[in-house]
Amino acid sequence: MRDQIKLSLGRASAIITDSEYIRLELARHFSWPIERIFSVPLASSPEFKPRSYEELLPNLELLNLIPGNYTLFSGTIEPRKNISTLLDAYANLSLGIRKSCPLVVVGYKGWKSEDLHRRFDKGQSEGWLKYLGFVSNDLLATLMSGARLFVYPSYYEGFGLPVLEAMASGVPVICSNASSLSEVAGDAAAFHAPEDVDGLLNLLRIGLENNEWRTGAIKAGFIQSQNFSWDRCIEETLKVYKSVLND
Repeated sequence: MRDQIKLSLGRASAIITDSEYIRLELARHFSWPIERIFSVPLASSPEFKPRSYEELLPNLELLNLIPGNYTLFSGTIEPRKNISTLLDAYANLSLGIRKSCPLVVVGYKGWKSEDLHRRFDKGQSEGWLKYLGFVSNDLLATLMSGARLFVYPSYYEGFGLPVLEAMASGVPVICSNASSLSEVAGDAAAFHAPEDVDGLLNLLRIGLENNEWRTGAIKAGFIQSQNFSWDRCIEETLKVYKSVLND
């Protein structure tokens, strides 16, 4: 893969990245001219939207979940997603809070995830965690809009689409301040350093219990999500192609 990237860079007239963070990193790492790299952000799909309690209840009841009464993480189960920090923080909430608002983990089993799955099993046996594995996009959109809180403690993202999907769904977001996540979330999320368990724990308490913060975060997140659209992505992608053709 690394060899093919170098070959592609040698042939390319321009490069499109999906975040400014990756644009700058690519220029620095490969010594590529920054003026030939273009950042074109992604957007969330239309199915990620706010839904009423009544609309959510039938599908969530099948999973023994109550709308507005669980915290969600979605992503491949692998070290880069920093799920261990989330588990450490969530385990330090009171058992009452954890059982009334369990942590729901959605994602395909990735590399080096055996220890995480053992921890999932332990959390499930204690009644405060539910691991659903890989789910369809429709079910993911339902789970997203039904969450009380979305948490994304990742070490590294090229973009961080789940953060945008949660905001578009009307769900408050807590995420790490690593890589491109602050670029995508803007001022609408609560941020923590990736390995700061105590900082994440404090934000979880606020996110689950402070209704004033929740109301503000939901409003700010929905506004932030509207800054990203597939129309904009298409227009800016075409602009790059036209610039190459005109050179």
